[in-house]
Amino acid sequence: MDGFLIIDKSQGMTSYTVIRRLKKIYPFKKIGYIGTLDRNATGILPVGLNEGVKLIPFLESGEKKYAATFILGVTSETFDMDGKIISETTPPTFDRNLLEDTLMTFKGRITQKVPLYSSKKVEGKPLYKWAHKGRSIEPPEKEVEVFDITFVEYDHPYVKAEITCSKGTYIRVIANDFGALLGCGAALYALKRTQHGAFTLEKSTAVEGLKIEQDVVNYMISLEDVLESLRAVTIDPAAERFLKNGLPVPLFGNWKDWKNGELVKVLKKSGTLLGVGSIDIAAKAVRIKRLINQ
Repeated sequence: MDGFLIIDKSQGMTSYTVIRRLKKIYPFKKIGYIGTLDRNATGILPVGLNEGVKLIPFLESGEKKYAATFILGVTSETFDMDGKIISETTPPTFDRNLLEDTLMTFKGRITQKVPLYSSKKVEGKPLYKWAHKGRSIEPPEKEVEVFDITFVEYDHPYVKAEITCSKGTYIRVIANDFGALLGCGAALYALKRTQHGAFTLEKSTAVEGLKIEQDVVNYMISLEDVLESLRAVTIDPAAERFLKNGLPVPLFGNWKDWKNGELVKVLKKSGTLLGVGSIDIAAKAVRIKRLINQ
């Protein structure tokens, strides 16, 4: 039970609800997900099981892809349809080229103001808790990157877009800022995460379809396969104890092929994952960063 499940989260379910349901199927010692999805957002939610949790730090920075729908003429406290509606007007019908050009202004490195209704901590508490208490706090700003943004469809007052972005990007902030640029306001109407790094919808399953332990086994991705993007270094049994004690293990072969600091998956002769390592060019060795107990 060491691996990952790629859950296609349903609308109306929190990310933590997914964890609770999985715990009812099997008593995992460790379980955790990558990248919180809001209650009404759907799509990819990677869940690490047992030793898989140790790999989360190496996977969470993967770029994300979303299918988003914005509704024009609406603004809300949370920048989506879950929050209190602040304003609601009848927006004009826009030229499609204008909408596309406006969307493109969000491509590249952009600065976003963190939503007041978010889990970002300020002074030791999530912003949404301060908001519920009525305390006025200036939300921090953060720099994120939108690698690609594509105008998909305009069915007034709805605008559909596909967005590929870095970790920490708030799509609902893009919706709000998009509406501000148009002068009519906008909110995030629907959101589906279609990809997270190497995790895709094709590899996913709905948590509602998992009933028994064997269902989890059938859909679980092994730790070795989760790290398919990393090159492998295979270690002899005699060298395993050195790595386990934090000592570097020499690299054999043409070490010039490696990059200093490159992350690698360290495998046993059997092909089982031993851990994640880092290449040390000066020492011509690999150093362990995270050990896996399998």
